[in-house]
Amino acid sequence: MKNLFVLPVVALGLLVGTQTMNAQEIASIDSNDATEVVAQEKYIEVAVENLPQPILDAVAKDFAGATITAAGAKEDASEFKLILAKEDGEAMEVYADAEGNWISK
Repeated sequence: MKNLFVLPVVALGLLVGTQTMNAQEIASIDSNDATEVVAQEKYIEVAVENLPQPILDAVAKDFAGATITAAGAKEDASEFKLILAKEDGEAMEVYADAEGNWISK
């Protein structure tokens, strides 16, 4: 008689345990699909005086009246991040390569 009680309890325990494992597997698969990895690019601060001349010329030409308030460069100096202050006081962030070509991000 005791075995008749133990067998259904063990079967129920196995059933619940396997359902929980399946739910966890499905949840982990769904969360992995929705995850995006966004790599942040690292820029090293650069003094405005040390920016390449083509970049300074491009800012003067395309953003007349704007002032470079901050600048950063990738470690290999292939790309530069500039913070510009426009005449109306609005700040904007632009990117350029070492030749003064604008990069859209």
